[in-house]
Amino acid sequence: MLQFLGRLHILVLHLPIGILAVAFLLEIAARRSTPNLREAVGLALFWGMVSAVLAAAFGYLLSLEGAYDESLLNWHRWLGFATAGLSVVLYYLHRKNAEQKANLPLFVLTLLALVGTGHYGGSLTHGEGFIMGGETAAAAAPLVLAVSDDTQVFNGLVLPVLKDKCGNCHNPNKRKGDLAVLTKEDLLKGGENGPAISPSKPDSSLLLKHIHLPLTDDDHMPPKGKKQLTEPEKQLLDWWLKAGAPFDKTVAAAAMPEALRNALKATAQTASSPLDGLKLEPIGEDKLKQLRSEGVAVFPLATGSPFLQALLQGKKDLSAALLKKLQPIAKNIVQLNLSASNVDDAMLAAAVKDMPHLNRLYLEQTAITDKGLAALSGLQYLEYLNLYQTKVTDAGLTHLQKLPKLHSLYLWQTGVTPDGVAKFASQKPGIKLDKGVENDSLFGEVALKAPMIKASKELFTDTLHVAIEAGFAKTKIHYTTDGKEPDSTSAVYKEPLILSASTEVKAIAYLEGWTTSPAAMRSFVKVRHQPVSIALATPPDERYKGEGNKTLIDFQRGGESFRSGKWFGWQGFNCVATLDLGEAKDVSKVTVGAFEDTGGWIFFPKGIRVSTSADGKNFKKVKEGSYPVATGPTKPGAKLFFQDFASTKARYLKVEVLSQLKNPSWHPNKGEKCWVFVDEILVE
Repeated sequence: MLQFLGRLHILVLHLPIGILAVAFLLEIAARRSTPNLREAVGLALFWGMVSAVLAAAFGYLLSLEGAYDESLLNWHRWLGFATAGLSVVLYYLHRKNAEQKANLPLFVLTLLALVGTGHYGGSLTHGEGFIMGGETAAAAAPLVLAVSDDTQVFNGLVLPVLKDKCGNCHNPNKRKGDLAVLTKEDLLKGGENGPAISPSKPDSSLLLKHIHLPLTDDDHMPPKGKKQLTEPEKQLLDWWLKAGAPFDKTVAAAAMPEALRNALKATAQTASSPLDGLKLEPIGEDKLKQLRSEGVAVFPLATGSPFLQALLQGKKDLSAALLKKLQPIAKNIVQLNLSASNVDDAMLAAAVKDMPHLNRLYLEQTAITDKGLAALSGLQYLEYLNLYQTKVTDAGLTHLQKLPKLHSLYLWQTGVTPDGVAKFASQKPGIKLDKGVENDSLFGEVALKAPMIKASKELFTDTLHVAIEAGFAKTKIHYTTDGKEPDSTSAVYKEPLILSASTEVKAIAYLEGWTTSPAAMRSFVKVRHQPVSIALATPPDERYKGEGNKTLIDFQRGGESFRSGKWFGWQGFNCVATLDLGEAKDVSKVTVGAFEDTGGWIFFPKGIRVSTSADGKNFKKVKEGSYPVATGPTKPGAKLFFQDFASTKARYLKVEVLSQLKNPSWHPNKGEKCWVFVDEILVE
């Protein structure tokens, strides 16, 4: 509850800033010319005081989570307390005597404390100097990675990427998750979930696992909404870790592949603007004012810049005559915004023919068609084009193939098809396309989402229908039911599968021109034997004992939360269960449902041991199998574990689900007793 209240700080922290600022303005107005505003000042001060006190209280609770630079935190905390205290004093002084002259200096002091609080709060969240224009101000610029034989791999390439994409949250001043990633020592030390990198086991590195998760996954890094890694940057981190994470080697010494070098060099080319070499004469301000007075909003990109932006968005009265007024300054226009206007193909063609240096063009929510795009083929400097909600189709994209600098194209809710997008992307490698799908990298490298394998249940007694769905209508689904990994040569899914035996279904989504999806997998178990009873050698923890022992043989899974009431949990013990089938039966397989949440000290079993007996007293081991264990934090979830053995006749089976017993060495709480959770034990 304290953690929840602490995080409310984010919701209320802006209220005292706005309310106290308004109260100050009202106070000035009341003292100068509008004395009847005194009551409004009092009201604003009251709510400013309340919100300041709440923000300070919630902020204190949030600070208890740790992971913040102590020096910055202390300044932010005490200035926050000062702001809250001063606002209380100010409110009561104003209430006692609204016209007292001492109120104004106290008001100013309160606002100064408020500004200081905001300054240090911004530094805690975004890095030191954020408000005053520190390092973070430059972070918005595209990252340029210069590559040569002598470039230091870590300091010259890897570290800039980590600073740019991870440094805001994982730096020495703000160790989110107790993790910083800007030094060798911090990367190897890691955070609350263990080391960020594992040079000896690169595929187990948390850094790689988190950056390759789908953007919709809560554990994806950087989080959704933050600046994402580009595909070359992901390739760089992949290669660096698989090369043993060299910290001191140069590009040449580390033998960086040529393809990766070229991909990184391309970032330097796209980061620089093609307009950089242009030398144009600035347009006089008088001329621009005249155009604005005539209904044509034209402004310089920056003070003294010769480059102009024409802002005509939302205008429903555009005409050829109005656009013709841009002709005298057309060579200086590099940005043209016609979004949500009544521009048509003819008007667009007439306007852009005199704008040879156009760099960004906004045509979203207009009536532009493929014919209009034909007028853009001569724009040698065009980098950005937004066609959202226009009438363009695949045919229109052929006109854009001639644009040498185009690298950002927005096609959401147009007539362009996935096939058209894939073809265009293959002809213009490196272009960033947005068709309203998940897209955080170069479009040609975007992976399709894994298919969804759907069934009414995972355990069945007769037959089971299983459907497989993918996101795109034209996507092919390839699947396997024999345990092999599916590829483009595997069976093509056409209709629901009918399972009559225990089966592991795996499927991928495939579409020419796209990266094949990750494989989806679900296990379905045909239950042959219903035990009449089950006995446990060690009772489970009182908090996790399901609905009695029969919960483990009721053919119902426990779900995706170990708190569902359907899971049994043992801490520091194996699960040892003896099942009575009622009579001797042929048995050859045991399936165990288990759960893993490494953050909650819960691990999948490291093995399963099966013994059989005719009388329930004398048991003979028939099989013991082991399973890979987690070498780093994993996403919480359930999984079925299978143990086959030679067919034998038995009435009783002893199933030992072998726990790791203690948290592994990489775990933040290594050596502590860990948990094993089981929801079902099935016999076939």
